Amino acid sequence: MKKGKARRAQKKYFSVVLVPHSSSHVKVFKFTSFYAKLIACIVILIAVFVSGGMYISKMLEENASLKQNINSLYSTTVEQSKLLDTRSSEIKRLQNESAAFKEVVNDKIEEFTENFNKITDEYLEERSQKVSRSGERTETAFTNDMRDLKTSLDSLTQLYSRSGRPNADMDAAEEKINEFMETIPTMWPVSGTITDKFGNRKDPFTRKTKFHTGLDIGTDYGKSIKAAAGGRVISVEYVYGTGNTVKVNHGNGIVTLYGHCSKILVKQGQIVEKGEVIAKVGSSGRSTGPHLHLEIQIYGTPVDPLQYLE
Repeated sequence: MKKGKARRAQKKYFSVVLVPHSSSHVKVFKFTSFYAKLIACIVILIAVFVSGGMYISKMLEENASLKQNINSLYSTTVEQSKLLDTRSSEIKRLQNESAAFKEVVNDKIEEFTENFNKITDEYLEERSQKVSRSGERTETAFTNDMRDLKTSLDSLTQLYSRSGRPNADMDAAEEKINEFMETIPTMWPVSGTITDKFGNRKDPFTRKTKFHTGLDIGTDYGKSIKAAAGGRVISVEYVYGTGNTVKVNHGNGIVTLYGHCSKILVKQGQIVEKGEVIAKVGSSGRSTGPHLHLEIQIYGTPVDPLQYLE
């Protein structure tokens, strides 16, 4: 009996002591271990419920925000779909208009090409029968006409470049013009200073007025002389007046003469191309210094080279 009472006397308690500031009376609350554990469990459960409630509230807010974003995205998609439909309609309209425009441009290109071929054929046929000596319709003027027409044609072709060139064929006409221009002495044989022009002048030796049949270009001794046009070398000889002299026949009655050369690099009968080096500048013959004497002859008659040189 005494042992059971002793055990109950040793029963453990949890005490909570409250010490007020306003008085010296201290309050003490005693709890058995059972009630202390119960209170702890209640506190833990309350904390769990509060935390769970806060988490659920946050999830609900995020869910509402996500729904709002989805609705906004759906509205944007609908607007973009409408915009794409509008743009698609505009593109189809522009394609139809572009097709009609290309058809008009193609017609214009064919018209210009036809005129281009006609002018080329007519002029070359006329040119092969008669060479203008008046200077009113020189090869240089013809070249300018062809360039102007080709410039207009190229401008129209650029508008239709994506689909390729039209069926109208310019290759034949372009080939004829290139062959024709190869035989026209438009290239300067040498660069330098013009010391004497075509026409009357004072002879540098006799000081008397005399007709000068060519163009004198002063430049450095030994400088390369190029053919003003393509053709066949018909003469390589020494002449009293022009010294070492080369003559090239370009066809259609056109011949060029290169005088006062120091060295000749071609032979009689040789075919030369436009721009090919045929001799070297010198001072042979009746000359006061190194220069090139250039003549252009039409059916044996000298003409002013400046009417032909570009």
